[in-house]
Amino acid sequence: MKAGNYKIMKTLVLIIGIITGLATIVFAQDNVKEIGEKDQMQTLFGYDSKITGYGAFDTKFTKLNAKEAIVFGGHGGVIFNSYFYFGLGAYGLVTTNQFAGTYPEESLDMHMGYTGLMMGFNILPTKVVHFSVPLFVGVGNLELEHDNIFVENSAFLLFEPGLQLEINVVQFMKIGLGAGYRMVHGTNLRNDISDEDLSYWSGNFSLIFGKFR
Repeated sequence: MKAGNYKIMKTLVLIIGIITGLATIVFAQDNVKEIGEKDQMQTLFGYDSKITGYGAFDTKFTKLNAKEAIVFGGHGGVIFNSYFYFGLGAYGLVTTNQFAGTYPEESLDMHMGYTGLMMGFNILPTKVVHFSVPLFVGVGNLELEHDNIFVENSAFLLFEPGLQLEINVVQFMKIGLGAGYRMVHGTNLRNDISDEDLSYWSGNFSLIFGKFR
């Protein structure tokens, strides 16, 4: 891993760690208050626990191999007590990304998709404006073509932490504006495309539907 990417990872881990600590304090305070009122212990799957569902459409604006790119997809799953969520997601490159290949020495088209687990937590989710800290971990495939003819492909691992500002529009819908960093590992191609070429910051716009309370 390049030094630049290593520093970015350290910064992201530090930021997420701080946010996680703050969210844990808020979550613990809420639980202590409710326990005092009801005089009983609460658990994740206890009698008073709330498990609801959600689904989201995500559009990500990023760069792949130093060129502007748009990735579209979605994720959905369950929400535990309004704070923690867990589910599955899938995303694909929707823009045409071309570059000069070396095997063969022709213009090549890039196609990419990935799927995996989405998890995270919401900070003060009942507020009109609040934050969410998502983490996507998955696997993907990068495929190169020339004139719609397959050239080569490679599987890869993907790790994508982020931070998202969310706005409660109505009871069943939220919108989100966020940023994250896509870290790719394990590409193995003859053409000159590396993990670093596929790793980059992204900004995203999300429409989120579900039962949030």
